[in-house]
Amino acid sequence: MRDERSYRVALVADRYVNPAPGQPDGLAVLAAAGWGVMQLPDDGYPAEVARPLLAGIADQVEEFSRHGYAFVVVGERDGLAEALARVGVAVPERIVPATAAELAEFLAAQPVPPALAPSGDAAPGAGRGARDDALRLTEDAPRLAGPGGGESRRAVSRPPPGP
Repeated sequence: MRDERSYRVALVADRYVNPAPGQPDGLAVLAAAGWGVMQLPDDGYPAEVARPLLAGIADQVEEFSRHGYAFVVVGERDGLAEALARVGVAVPERIVPATAAELAEFLAAQPVPPALAPSGDAAPGAGRGARDDALRLTEDAPRLAGPGGGESRRAVSRPPPGP
């Protein structure tokens, strides 16, 4: 069976997961480009709630990176840099796009993830952190109530490929 993962994961601020009217729908752009998504905690969460959520995301980023996944950050989230630093991971390249086209162009310019690079072509320091099961967002993922009662799309785990 062919492994169809892209080995690309975006850490996405809530405003691009649940955009206000007229704002870019980051999920639509990321899905079209074949990127997986980890949603960052909403800015409305207090620091004492967001801190452990960010720590969990940082742990996943560290694990996935060891398996050759590539990451980007879409948007901003206070505390993310500190959480990543605690697990020894640098903040990935980041964009705060004003338009869907700007985000699509940024994603298209990203290098091939180390896991997909031909042997010997991986960038220095590549292969730091990643799990064998990537988070993938599905179009039909259930909507969940977010902070303040707003809706949030749910990322679902995808099992690793067979032998």
